[in-house]
Amino acid sequence: MEEVATKIEDALAEAVKPKGKKLKTTLYLVGAVVVLALVVQGAAFAYAWSFNGQVYSGVALGNYELGGMNKEEVVEYLEGLNNRLAKEGVILEIKNKEGFKETVKLNTLVGEGDNFFEIVKYDSEILGEWAISRGRGGNWFAETWQPIWLMFRPVSRPASLAKDDARWEELVEATLQPYEDPYQNANVEVENWREGKYKVVEERIGNMFDTDVVKTKIETNLENLVFLPLEVETQVFTPLVKQADVEKMLPELPKLFAYGEIGLNYINPQTKLRKDWTLKPEDYSAWLEVVKDENNDLIFGLNQEKAIKYLEDLRMYVDQPAESGRFVMENDKVKEFKGSQTGITLDVLKTYEELNRAFKARNYEPGDTIKTVALVTEIVEPEVKLGDANDLGITDIIGVGYSTFRDSHNNRIKNIAHAVQRLNGVLIKPDEEFSANHYAGPYTAENGYLPEAVIKGNEIKDEIGGGMCQIGTTLFRMAMNSGMDITQRRNHSLVVSYYADPVNGNPGTDATLYEPILDLKFKNDTGNYLLLQTDIDYKKQQLTFTLWGKPDGRTGSYTHPLVSKWIPAGAPQVIKSEKLAPGKKDCQAAFRGAVASFTYTRITPTGEKIERVFDSYYRPLPQICLVGVDPNEVVVPPPVECPEGEVCEPVVPVEPVTDVPNTTTTN
Repeated sequence: MEEVATKIEDALAEAVKPKGKKLKTTLYLVGAVVVLALVVQGAAFAYAWSFNGQVYSGVALGNYELGGMNKEEVVEYLEGLNNRLAKEGVILEIKNKEGFKETVKLNTLVGEGDNFFEIVKYDSEILGEWAISRGRGGNWFAETWQPIWLMFRPVSRPASLAKDDARWEELVEATLQPYEDPYQNANVEVENWREGKYKVVEERIGNMFDTDVVKTKIETNLENLVFLPLEVETQVFTPLVKQADVEKMLPELPKLFAYGEIGLNYINPQTKLRKDWTLKPEDYSAWLEVVKDENNDLIFGLNQEKAIKYLEDLRMYVDQPAESGRFVMENDKVKEFKGSQTGITLDVLKTYEELNRAFKARNYEPGDTIKTVALVTEIVEPEVKLGDANDLGITDIIGVGYSTFRDSHNNRIKNIAHAVQRLNGVLIKPDEEFSANHYAGPYTAENGYLPEAVIKGNEIKDEIGGGMCQIGTTLFRMAMNSGMDITQRRNHSLVVSYYADPVNGNPGTDATLYEPILDLKFKNDTGNYLLLQTDIDYKKQQLTFTLWGKPDGRTGSYTHPLVSKWIPAGAPQVIKSEKLAPGKKDCQAAFRGAVASFTYTRITPTGEKIERVFDSYYRPLPQICLVGVDPNEVVVPPPVECPEGEVCEPVVPVEPVTDVPNTTTTN
């Protein structure tokens, strides 16, 4: 066994003996490579470490190298450029068609006074973060070698701009516009549309700037941090519509005018009141222009600038600012309340587009022409919504009611205002039956109400609390627009202008209040609290009552009342009265009677449709004049004429009331 082991050892010694020198050399080489790699890795690490917190060499914005700057220095550098833009703007060298150059500073929005910095500026924070992150990220090996790679393959990017695009475009256009000679398409001027007198306006070649090209050049310079003056020049623009084209179209004009008027309307989403305007041919004939349609055919349309100028005047009837909510309670009543309200603003451009589309439809035969165009609006959200200001679940407007107290007597207005104050902020509990008399009454002098002359039967007399039917009527309309279940309502006994329907002027949508007999009641079946907000506008002489709550999917609406029968007032009556000075005469207006009805439609949260017809009978009343007599003369008043089964409550003010049945009002 020992002999075998000895032989093996001798064989191994013999095998390695001739190769020992070569292996030693290999080991030296491997060691040298390892040492060199460690040295290089160490050098790379040292290089990366030398830029600790700084931008690596090879990183640039536009033409500007950022290596060696930390993030704060990059941001500071860009903010310095922003300040330079705000102060100096961009210099344009405008070259006109004669070759003359004029230097213009582009840094102020004409008519506004905004500086350049507010319209265009560098995204300093974003660019600073981008610069400091180049060459960083990944594992330790990537973190070490990426900075070396940037030395041989630098990276650069445009210095991105933050722009208010609309104002930026407006700024460039406003700056260039004074140096343009706009082209003009051939067009038609209508001198007399009825007589068919038209005048063709000849086309004109123009010299104008391509605004998009100019904006791109400016932005490219700024993104590359180039602040040298930029030369821009006008281009020749050829009209698209020629005189000969318009002359061929003139025979079509009478057909367009034959369609007649174009209606514009707006329905307030809260009050549901509708406002209408009418564009007659003499109005829109001044807006005509010849344009090309989608098929490149020439047709007549409406000039945008002229139409929008008209539409801007309608903004005052539409725009409502957004209002933030406020909610403060005291003694189970909302002491201080301001409902959040989404604002509404007229979108004149989209409204013009709808109007222009309706008019263009007249060019085609056969074609369904649009007679009425609805104004297009945008919603503006409030900063603080009502739901964030209270814990009762009250978030949105459920419905609104409206009425006018135009031409009321002083005491009547004071009574109405007092009731408005008492009702404002009332919280209606879930499942509560709201009673107008409960919350607004009692109608007594002790409770702050004043006497007002009313007609009771056929007598004129003072009674405390005149004017409460104005309150009942407004509440009634509000409750119906809110989709509430009306549990008690009685119409007024006479047709009075205060309570006429705000759309068609007919009687029928009123509700009277008279303690303790007559009340306006509705059930809060929403399962949540409701809040009543009341408003009196002395300038417009109108009441607006708003019911707030948590929407549950219900809706409510009612048709405008129709009168099936008018009843003559009858012969005037003269009543002798010892309460007036002898010979003095005091009269009230006559009132026609009427039979009216309308339909109230509720859609419940479950989708059930409930329709209810409200019929109203209004008794006729002749003119009644009280004539003063000697107190010694016996006065026997005639009997009160009241239809069988009717309650002739005191509801009518003494002042003459204008008849409204044949009058149509649009609000």
